[in-house]
Amino acid sequence: MYSEHGDRRAGPAASEFIPASEFIPASDPGLYSVLEQMGTPATVDEVVDYLIQPADPPIETWGDVHEQLYEERLPALDDAGFVEFDQVNGTVTVLEPEPDDHQLVTRALVGAVSIVILVVLFVII
Repeated sequence: MYSEHGDRRAGPAASEFIPASEFIPASDPGLYSVLEQMGTPATVDEVVDYLIQPADPPIETWGDVHEQLYEERLPALDDAGFVEFDQVNGTVTVLEPEPDDHQLVTRALVGAVSIVILVVLFVII
């Protein structure tokens, strides 16, 4: 939504704060999986847009998500050898994992999903 002055998110919902953690996967394997799904190379802006859709959070939340990805999460995935993150151009490319690395990521994802399911079941019961 835009105001007549062109400001993004003018209106009653614009003041609602939504933490960036609501949009960014908690684990590196989870973020890696998202990057694989969306296809790369991609800009950090494109990754943020992908993560927050279909929600329409305030621009401050979008900025917080961008900052966490750019300053922390994508450099960590780059250091681990899962992606190539070019901070100068703001682009990220998923690297093809070695067979053993892919199995490790798959196992980590299965473990993370299992933990989430257990937590949800614990909260429900």
